[in-house]
Amino acid sequence: MKTNIISFLSKYLFRKRFLLIILILFSFVSSLLRIFAPIYVGVTIDHILEGSWETLLTYLLILVCIYIFSFFTDSLLNYILTNFSAKMSKEIRSDLFQKLNRLPLSYLDKTQSGSIIQQFTLDTDQFITGFLQSFSKITTGISTILFSLILMLKMNFIMTLLFVIVAPIMYYISKFITQKTKKFFKQRADILSSLNGYTEQILSGQKTFQIFNYETIAEESFDKINHKFHTVSLKAYFYSSLTNPCIRFVSNLSYLSIGMIGIYLIMISKLTIGELSSFLMYITAFTRPFHEITSVISDIQSAIASAKRIATFLGETEEKNEERSLPIRSFNGYIEFKDVTFGYPGQETLISHLNLSVQKGEKIAIVGKTGSGKTTLINLLLRFYDIQQGEISIDGISIHNMPRDFLRKNIGLVLQDTKLFTGTIRENITYGKENVSQEEMEAAAKKAHADSFIQRLPNGYDTYISNVDMLSPGEIQLINIARIMLLHPPILILDEATSNIDLITEDKIQKAFHSLMDHSTSLVIAHRLSTIRNADRILVMENGKIVEEGTHDSLLKQHKKYYDLYYSQFSSQ
Repeated sequence: MKTNIISFLSKYLFRKRFLLIILILFSFVSSLLRIFAPIYVGVTIDHILEGSWETLLTYLLILVCIYIFSFFTDSLLNYILTNFSAKMSKEIRSDLFQKLNRLPLSYLDKTQSGSIIQQFTLDTDQFITGFLQSFSKITTGISTILFSLILMLKMNFIMTLLFVIVAPIMYYISKFITQKTKKFFKQRADILSSLNGYTEQILSGQKTFQIFNYETIAEESFDKINHKFHTVSLKAYFYSSLTNPCIRFVSNLSYLSIGMIGIYLIMISKLTIGELSSFLMYITAFTRPFHEITSVISDIQSAIASAKRIATFLGETEEKNEERSLPIRSFNGYIEFKDVTFGYPGQETLISHLNLSVQKGEKIAIVGKTGSGKTTLINLLLRFYDIQQGEISIDGISIHNMPRDFLRKNIGLVLQDTKLFTGTIRENITYGKENVSQEEMEAAAKKAHADSFIQRLPNGYDTYISNVDMLSPGEIQLINIARIMLLHPPILILDEATSNIDLITEDKIQKAFHSLMDHSTSLVIAHRLSTIRNADRILVMENGKIVEEGTHDSLLKQHKKYYDLYYSQFSSQ
């Protein structure tokens, strides 16, 4: 996808156009005040030499007023810039978060979470610092250069001409080095994203790494990425740092040459000492913006690289939530897969021409080896991924004709590895449902057999969870099951839902699930086959196909795939 940085910048600058206009206006005023000062400095010097003390005091007073006014103008300019930066940073992060919630699961599956987090933190900060903080220097600098040039031409054409000849040399030095460093800052941003992603992966899998003694290999892999980042960063900052010394060298030579010409003009009475002083101050005022702008080139390059990454992320294709009117308000629970074919992006076809009908209120168990396509069926039903051929319908209506939020609102999903959010137990149980009474919440928790351990917590349902390590995996799952109990969805999906729960608690949960399933169509992906004996139908999947179908007893009698799976579990215990 082509990233348009100009469009990205325009979007946010237009929103804050009023502040932007004020910022430019104050930059203009600040430059104007800086330009007036050298005029009065030169006049003051000439009056000192002439001994005109009364006039001298007048000009000194004017200078003091200019400097005081300049101080307040610069302070206000910095305040406006800080306010502008803070508001834009807030808007970018808000847009990033909204975008994150609209992206399809397929994008999140292929993207490291550390890379996404970097855009919320480092990329946004680098963009704001590099672009907006440099914006003041650039706008003030351009106006200062123009005003200085006008006044220098008015004072002495020859000296100005000599200096103007040198100015393009400084520009081309800056341009040449900028072009050379641009690619290094782009590489630096990309490698930093990989470094953050790998670090996040190490943190989340620390226990696994320690169990398998993977620390040394992990450190070596990290060191490789870190060394690459160090090398590219060194090149980027070294080459960008050459700009300032080169420009200063050229400007100092021109400064010396103009000074010698000025002395000659004074000797022949074509110029006063005060005028030469003013002219030299204008040279400094003219060249200072070049130094300031070149000093932030590395920040600007980092800002451009970060802006590209943010703009690319914001330009990703969203998961559309179609606005369609439906003849139903909720599901009855009849599910049908018709000739469904699907393969994950960049991979071979996983499910080919699959057909399946699930009746209202039916309890279907799906079993099979890892990679057989069990969870993929669930992902397709929830439209985390769209099928490539065929149709999936609920109550005779294609799920592609349903808004995604309506579809998922009517399907309850309990995963093997579910998450709790930072907040109270109450907030976690009632997540997804508004206006829940205390009685409803406690009833759901009791059905999920979570009430007993919740009551033992320091503040019961109002216990604040900031670290899930304070709860066992089984307790976390019980809270998630209580959440589903509260929703009473017409379609229920359990994806290894009780795998993290001990056998005694699992038996209680199974009884609670049976009560919930009496009013729901249920799809159960199970690893422990002993938990699905009472399923109305059991589907055995292999290589994306349903190879066996029947009840627990009928499948055992066939002595085929299900038979082997079932007894292999008992033989391994």
